[in-house]
Amino acid sequence: MKKLALVISALALAAACSSSSSDKAANGPSTSAGPKKVVIAVGGPFSGDDKAVGDEIRAGAKLAADQINAGGGITGGPLKGAQVVIDDGFDDADVPQKAVDNIRKVVDDDKYIAFVGSGLSDASVAAAPVASQAGLSYMAAYASSPKILDAATAQKSVFVIPPTFPAYSFSVADQLTKKGYKKPAIIHLTGTYGDGISDFFVESLKDSGVTPVANESFKFGDAEFTTQLGKIKDAGPDSLVMVGLPDSDALIVKQAEQLGLSVPVFDPGGITNSGTFLKDAGNLANGVVGNTPSDAQRNTPAAVALRDAYTAATKEPVVPDPAVFAYEGVQAVAAGLADGAGKRLDLSDHLHKISIADTGVGPLKFAADGSRVGGRLYIFQVQGGTPVFTVGYEQTGPKAIKEIPLER
Repeated sequence: MKKLALVISALALAAACSSSSSDKAANGPSTSAGPKKVVIAVGGPFSGDDKAVGDEIRAGAKLAADQINAGGGITGGPLKGAQVVIDDGFDDADVPQKAVDNIRKVVDDDKYIAFVGSGLSDASVAAAPVASQAGLSYMAAYASSPKILDAATAQKSVFVIPPTFPAYSFSVADQLTKKGYKKPAIIHLTGTYGDGISDFFVESLKDSGVTPVANESFKFGDAEFTTQLGKIKDAGPDSLVMVGLPDSDALIVKQAEQLGLSVPVFDPGGITNSGTFLKDAGNLANGVVGNTPSDAQRNTPAAVALRDAYTAATKEPVVPDPAVFAYEGVQAVAAGLADGAGKRLDLSDHLHKISIADTGVGPLKFAADGSRVGGRLYIFQVQGGTPVFTVGYEQTGPKAIKEIPLER
């Protein structure tokens, strides 16, 4: 009888362990060892030439998690009350293969409910299909090429939080042509991001009867642009369009000044509303026209709260694009869980249902293909080292925008 009791006890323990493991795999985060938690993987260029973008992604994701947790955690659904944990150990250095390797690690570890992040679009274009095949909700924060959605066809679990490239390009191109410039020159980063923004910009100019007088490129990590800028100067442009990253754009305006290329500068890549660019470019940032989803003077309660919270957390005066979209990505995951998702594989269904009235940037919901519905961009000109906003645009379709007023 004693041996029989030991056998029964062992079988019961094995069954309990098996049940616990099964529940974890089927239902997401375990709740047996203390307060419920949901773990979100956050990735991006946390090292390398684009580390500043990675730092902003981290800051935005952390701010969102801190706010959710301070408010009591997930507000509804099977995981109501769960605290959000950010695991930002997924550095891809903007290298596509590293991004793929990171997503494979996330897919293979069922503690992760979703992924938020990515810097340059090349990384997301490579990684998104891996997430899609596994049904992992992949929230592209900052990377915004339409190719991200094209590449992820297995399941509808890939989402692009920013407006896509056409909105960025068309909004600034519209401003350039409205200001009467007829001979713009372009200098752009190669790869999915730089080539994509540049190509859409040229397309928009063509619709207005304008052809760039020069279109030069540079590679990721380059710090010397005098050859390209010299060719541009020789072409006699009346304006300069730059599509780069915060550090490269700051170097471009400095080297253009050194060469005597003194023309108005436009940024359709959403880069120059960045503390990094504004600090590095100094007085040469003044006059640059760019766009950003975060209007620094937007006066809705959510917008004011987001700006104040970000500045308090980072000491930075502006909320840059990577931080904005990572913030929204974490908020979206929390909203999907509150809507009723209880595990990784059903989260994407609920993400397609969410509708947040105002994240601080504007309304957030997704179309069937995972693109953002009604994404907004605001045009600014840097004056006295500060972005001064003039008008807004809303993306109304894959390649369509409309002008909208500022919210003051």
